[in-house]
Amino acid sequence: MPDDIRWIRSYVLEETGGALGTVCIYQASSEEAIRKHADAAGLPVTEIVPIADTVIVRPDPE
Repeated sequence: MPDDIRWIRSYVLEETGGALGTVCIYQASSEEAIRKHADAAGLPVTEIVPIADTVIVRPDPE
């Protein structure tokens, strides 16, 4: 699986009501590879959205 998926970054979000959520960015060979990785790690996957392009105006703040 190491060649099928690579974790790029995650963003922690404050959801309505104060709960925390995450958006995770992965480079993967397929949607199946992401779901397989998430299942092995015990992580929920509610949606997978392909990224069409990246526009970086400034790097993420530290």
